[in-house]
Amino acid sequence: MREEIQGIVSAALWETGALKVSSHDPFILASGNRSPVYVDCRVLISYPWARGIVTACAHWLYHAEHMDADFIAGGETAGIPFAAWLAERVGKPFAYVRKEPKGHGISGQVVGCVPPGSRVLLYEDLITDGGSKLAFVKGLRQAGAEVADCLVMFDRQQGGASALQQSGVRLHRLTDLRSCLELGAATGRMSPADDHSVQAYLADAAAWHDQRGYEYHEPRR
Repeated sequence: MREEIQGIVSAALWETGALKVSSHDPFILASGNRSPVYVDCRVLISYPWARGIVTACAHWLYHAEHMDADFIAGGETAGIPFAAWLAERVGKPFAYVRKEPKGHGISGQVVGCVPPGSRVLLYEDLITDGGSKLAFVKGLRQAGAEVADCLVMFDRQQGGASALQQSGVRLHRLTDLRSCLELGAATGRMSPADDHSVQAYLADAAAWHDQRGYEYHEPRR
């Protein structure tokens, strides 16, 4: 069933245009690095059929992987709608985590009534190197929550799982970059040239940048 879910979610990302590939005009990431492939899972919020499918898949994986939580939390801002939909689906309270604590008032980094000791599942749209997810986990733990699991819709497979593991958090994914690329190549959504460029990027991102004259920034750890 896990392979079927990977295929279903990958197809939804392609169909909605959330996943794009461009080897000749690569995308600029938040880190400043370039990438021949770009994923914006937020696009799915405009497609009721896609968000319904993704939430159903997350619901299945939630039970299959025994992510028994007291709360479902999303990170500001992209993770908020997806976590809210999953919380509604599994009948759990919802909260969200700010990127940083609020500078005034009584609200901290976690928004919602999350009692200390609550088991919280962090559900996010995607993960790259894990830096932002670790910040959310830190905020939840500082608020007294227990965080042992993080679920993402899409894993770029660039070190995020390892980074979370070092902080005692298991990563669960609905799909990942390789699964999406395999589907894209098999269904003609990617040209052979694009496929070759993306595979070279995945094999060695630093070398891919160097060959094209782009500056490369090492991922945060």
